[in-house]
Amino acid sequence: MQREKGVFKPTKLTLVAILLSSMLILMGGAAVAPALPLIEANFPGQESLVSLIITLPSLAVAVVGYAIGVLADRLGKVRVLLTALAIFTVFGFAGYFMEGNIWMMLAVRFILGIGIAGITSTVTALIAEYYGGIQRVKVLSYQSAAMGIGVLILEFVGGTLAEFSWNAPFLIYLIGVPILIMAIVSLREPTVSEHDREKIAEIVAHEKFRKANYRLVALCYVSIFFCMILVFLLPTTIPTVLTELGVSSSIVGLFLGFHGVANAVFSIMYRRITARVPPFRILGTGFVLMGVGLAVLILYPCVPLAIITLIVTGIGVGMIVPSLVNTLAAEVTGSNSGKIMGGYGTCLNFGQFAISLVSVPILAMFTLPGGGANDPYYMMYCLLGVIAIVYGLVIAAWSLRYYRRLQQERDAARATV
Repeated sequence: MQREKGVFKPTKLTLVAILLSSMLILMGGAAVAPALPLIEANFPGQESLVSLIITLPSLAVAVVGYAIGVLADRLGKVRVLLTALAIFTVFGFAGYFMEGNIWMMLAVRFILGIGIAGITSTVTALIAEYYGGIQRVKVLSYQSAAMGIGVLILEFVGGTLAEFSWNAPFLIYLIGVPILIMAIVSLREPTVSEHDREKIAEIVAHEKFRKANYRLVALCYVSIFFCMILVFLLPTTIPTVLTELGVSSSIVGLFLGFHGVANAVFSIMYRRITARVPPFRILGTGFVLMGVGLAVLILYPCVPLAIITLIVTGIGVGMIVPSLVNTLAAEVTGSNSGKIMGGYGTCLNFGQFAISLVSVPILAMFTLPGGGANDPYYMMYCLLGVIAIVYGLVIAAWSLRYYRRLQQERDAARATV
């Protein structure tokens, strides 16, 4: 670990610890999704409650995420992150022992969500404080890629473990042990050198008067909420669809991993894309791609087209998440980073939970007597896909006006110099 006169400087191990922690954000609650049919069989007659095993952690984050962010600003982001990783590991693994007790299972899943809330609220805030400039953009793109790789690892391993028993996928939460050890060794609260203290003091004094652009923050919150509805539509419904098409649990996990790989690849490419294309145009394009990927599945329901859906939607997520995180990172200060990122985590996870509320009435609406076994699923994908396309086009059209106004303001500022 590199230290200079008491000043902490993030090392490569620090970056690895942050990225591995980020890997748990997006799929920490849904790692056991490939085993959902087996879990339902273990709790007969409790199908509606069993679905909460996947989404309840997200509800917990939505409920406590902002408060955790405020707590991180007061107590220290590293301290909160270490506690959150411990909670994630213990209460994620506890699901392995909950056979026959659905209510105890749901209780430990809710507490698991509190751990995910702490991880979500702190890792991005730490990136915003550890790194600056182009380095921050690069690390944030790595973070989004890590979240995508997390989908691949957690879903594939979860699906493979499901081949042994319904509760074996809960063993995957033990991945938190090495990540926690690495975080303890490599993370410290952000500090600055004495040489920079006067400069930082001036910036902090200015930040007291500088307010975040809360309209921009609100747009990011709405966008991540909707994005997560679309993202979690797949792990909560497509295992059932693929099982009906004759796909095994381990292969379902592998297919869901394709989504994560596509996400990771385009997250890494984000830094190069944003050098040529403004972030909100990338954001709009990402939603259009997600919409097309979902809607196309209705044309001819089959395994190859389902794979295309997972890949195209993964590309969309790889464009959306870095755009939103970079926009928020530009709005945070040392005093509000936990709150803004806590609000981001709340919206992100409430979107994950909301899919349970959204999908049930839509499936009921499209369920017709004599229809095919999975027809309602494809109709739901098409409906939400069309909404995503419209939302993406609206964002893209708005961005034209937004960036034109920014350019006019810059030109006016140059003219006065």
